[in-house]
Amino acid sequence: MKILFLDFERGSQTLGSKDHIQEMFGYPMLSMTSWDQFQSMIGKLYTKKKTVSTIKIGNLEIPEESIEVVPKNGAEVDVLVLDTFSELSKKFQRSLTDKNGKMKIQDWGVLKNKLDVALDFVTSVPGVVILNVHSKIQTMDDGTTKLLPYIDGGTKEDISKWFDFVFYARTILDPAGNRDYIWVTKRSEMYDNAKDRTTLLPAEMPQDYQKVIEAAKEKGFENIRILIIGSPGSGKTYSLQTLVNHGDKNENTKS
Repeated sequence: MKILFLDFERGSQTLGSKDHIQEMFGYPMLSMTSWDQFQSMIGKLYTKKKTVSTIKIGNLEIPEESIEVVPKNGAEVDVLVLDTFSELSKKFQRSLTDKNGKMKIQDWGVLKNKLDVALDFVTSVPGVVILNVHSKIQTMDDGTTKLLPYIDGGTKEDISKWFDFVFYARTILDPAGNRDYIWVTKRSEMYDNAKDRTTLLPAEMPQDYQKVIEAAKEKGFENIRILIIGSPGSGKTYSLQTLVNHGDKNENTKS
């Protein structure tokens, strides 16, 4: 399995050195320092392709047009990881601010549009796409609290629509002080965005991507889109090592 890891805030150190990440994932980790660098890199890897197919409804033949995102020049990427989309959005937001660090009212619309276009493109990439985002607590008018994606602007309100799986990363301490890293997969008032389109996963589960991929394959998903929401230290980056098993590591080392 070939995994391309895009690091926007130096969180990759959780997984080890650059050499270790390359050995584990099969590709070098890429540090993204700006929005423009991210766009340039994605544009070199993927392109849009228009396809037209014919759908039969009774005796009618209806042309169906679709736009697919495909790799350029045979690029082989099985899993694309963005860590974190929160910081990527901040990088673009900073490019919109004036010398005093403020944005004009119309720039908020530009921010949402750019982030939505990026999400539409990235979640159309073939294979597995994983986005990590930070979380923040929001108190509602009735006094209840929700954990929301930490993304400025309107994108945080509907980011979950792009994904098949939206999990909240949590850390639980047992009586002995040991930490268990889990994902919340089912929606509640606190975990408002959580979802599992396969309906096969438990409400809470260990942070193990192999289980998620197995569930998606059982349901016949062609591609897999995963959004992980959590605070720093909740396992968002650390859990990425479950994408590979021992056999995958040996295969990547040989390539």
